[in-house]
Amino acid sequence: MSPESYCNGMGAIKGLSFMDANNLEGTLPPEISLLGHSLQFLIFNRQLELRGGIPTEIGHLTKLTELILSTTGLSGTLPTEFGLLRVLDYLVIAHNEMVFGTIPTELGNLSNLTRFQLVKSNLTGSFPKEFLKLKQLEVFYLDNSPGLDTASVLPDVVGNMHQLECLSLVSRTFGEAMPIPSQIGFLRNMSYLMLKNWKIIGTIPAELGGLTKLESLTLPGNSITGTLPEDLFALTHLFSLKLGSNKMEGTLPPDLFSKLSCLQQLHINDNEFIGSIPTEVGLLSSLKKLEMRNTNLSGTIPTEMLALDDLTSLVVANASLSGSIPERLCGKLDPQQLKCFGGQCYQVKSEIPVCQGTSLCGCDCVPCE
Repeated sequence: MSPESYCNGMGAIKGLSFMDANNLEGTLPPEISLLGHSLQFLIFNRQLELRGGIPTEIGHLTKLTELILSTTGLSGTLPTEFGLLRVLDYLVIAHNEMVFGTIPTELGNLSNLTRFQLVKSNLTGSFPKEFLKLKQLEVFYLDNSPGLDTASVLPDVVGNMHQLECLSLVSRTFGEAMPIPSQIGFLRNMSYLMLKNWKIIGTIPAELGGLTKLESLTLPGNSITGTLPEDLFALTHLFSLKLGSNKMEGTLPPDLFSKLSCLQQLHINDNEFIGSIPTEVGLLSSLKKLEMRNTNLSGTIPTEMLALDDLTSLVVANASLSGSIPERLCGKLDPQQLKCFGGQCYQVKSEIPVCQGTSLCGCDCVPCE
């Protein structure tokens, strides 16, 4: 895709967009400040040949509302002059491996910021408390930045940013383990919540059940304990629930399936759940992916699952289930997604798996290449 520029009716450039590996080369010149009277958005995405530092003159683009620096070859530090972009609404700094240093405290001056994403960075130091002044934030992503001390981010964010709709915190390395703060219930606009590998302990708080707009809840790779709380079943708009790789226990309540009827993805793998799969699983008419591997679930796969017309992925490796996969259910599944046994990935040999008379750990499978 070639670079794009957008002009207003007077011929002034209001936006520059360099997207999808169009091989832009060289450095970002300080003369970019000459566009300060008109430029509203500046986007560099997948431009690994764009090198050199981020010019401080970018702070003169005072009409800028959108700044995206994603997957570039830019290096050096983030300019403190970013704090001069007072009308900035959307800031993305992602996959820039040669950008280092700390997060400028001046970013706390961006009072109009509604969307902030810092993804896979090599920045270091503490996450600045000045961010707590950004009361208008609706989207906050802080993912895979191992050098940042983000120990206080979760309690600070849920205690202060009550307009949030999307919160994604992935891979925390500093600080002690902590529970999900009960103040999470204040985030009434939340539709997307991810706390992945964030050193979470304790149980799922009842207050989560108050987030009635929530559509996606992702909490894998933590040490969450306890059973599935009844309050969770009030989240009737959920289409994705991922609780894998925790320490949860107990049985699967029928309400998980009867009340969360919009679910398309359900991951409860690598937990300590026991008991059988409730027959109510057949009520999840939109379910596409069901992952239950490495659990203590027992019994057979309910025949009610035959009603799941959209199901394409069923993962039951290393569970204590017995019996056979219903033949008609095998015929519905994507052969590449039917993972039958073992700690590795397996594929079904035949185009339509032949499952009658075989056990769950004896399907016609071969290791994936």
